[in-house]
Amino acid sequence: MLRARRPLLRLLGLLTLLIVVFAACGDDNKSTSAGGTTGDNGTTTGGSSAKTYALAFVGPLTGPNANLGIFIRDGARVAIEEANAEGGDVKFQLKPFDTQGDPAQAPTVKDKYINDDSIVGVVGPTFSGETKAVLPAFDEAGLVMISASATNTQLPDVVPDTKSFHRLVPDDDVQGAGVAEYVVKKLAAKTAFYIHDNSDYGKGLAEGTQGLLEKAGVSTKGIDAIDPNATDYSAAVNKANAAGADVIFYGGYYSQAGRLAKQLKDAGVKGTFMSGDGTLDQGFVEAGGAGAEGGQITCACKLATEDAPGDLGAFAKSYKKIIGKNPGTYSTEGYDAAKILIEGIKKGNTTREKLRDYVEGLGDYTGVSKDITFEDNGNIKKGDVFVYEVKGGKLTVLGTTDELAK
Repeated sequence: MLRARRPLLRLLGLLTLLIVVFAACGDDNKSTSAGGTTGDNGTTTGGSSAKTYALAFVGPLTGPNANLGIFIRDGARVAIEEANAEGGDVKFQLKPFDTQGDPAQAPTVKDKYINDDSIVGVVGPTFSGETKAVLPAFDEAGLVMISASATNTQLPDVVPDTKSFHRLVPDDDVQGAGVAEYVVKKLAAKTAFYIHDNSDYGKGLAEGTQGLLEKAGVSTKGIDAIDPNATDYSAAVNKANAAGADVIFYGGYYSQAGRLAKQLKDAGVKGTFMSGDGTLDQGFVEAGGAGAEGGQITCACKLATEDAPGDLGAFAKSYKKIIGKNPGTYSTEGYDAAKILIEGIKKGNTTREKLRDYVEGLGDYTGVSKDITFEDNGNIKKGDVFVYEVKGGKLTVLGTTDELAK
């Protein structure tokens, strides 16, 4: 009997094997994404058919003025989190690259994102000096950049006719014009003393403001520079004290601005301390203490708060939910920069060249920070300049220069 059953067992085994094979073949027409694929600058992730495209953030995440970079990066993070939550067949990733805001450091980092084929667009760079240092590499790689904060007037001329350069804030000349109108008509100042940190941003802002104020009839009592890596600014402070000017204008960033304001106050300098957008950070108040009180800061940006009406308030709430803290200077511009790039990718502009051309031909775009239209050289066409004052240790918006100068 055992011999008679062996052929039957073999037949049953063969039939079982054939059933398994046919069942497997029957699944050939069913899609599967286990393991994912790579191509066209995108990758599938997590067993999904969605492709992931990367944006880079380039700017300071460490160093004395890191807050400005962190706020921009986190604004971009909110845009990406929201886009990914919407679902669809495209996903996004933000890859941060820390430059410490240093023009010497920025070129040492650029190859990491220039050579990363998954990166199709850049939010940043943050500061003017680092932007100037790496812009030729962006242009050569066909990589589009949208800076939330770089304001030096000469940036569009670094690479003539470049399609890569774009920024969401007016340049220093525009901001300087707003400052001049405000200083003359609202503060009724007759004299000014200028201090800067010798950076592309700080020096350009101070000298540009000086020229505009002189044209408006405000005489210059002197100009001096500080070393941003130093902590003792007594030489500049003593000159400012001797000058007795109505306004002390500083071109530079918040960390040094706070220390300078404190030393000016300790020395008995009476003039109104003023500075530009690089100083618009609570770090200015922390570094300056009582010396920061009454300081006035101009910026072509409006800080987002949860009680603000419309999209600005909605953004502040979303930022708080996702990031866990309130937005700061240029968080809204960081968000808008990322949103422009994200929307371009969603419309099929998934290569560097296509995305660059999309941004170049953007037209009118309604952002959270402002209405955005790029000029041919990458500058934004318009933007209000706001004045903030430190009151009770907090940055308080007073209004636009146009409103205040009436």
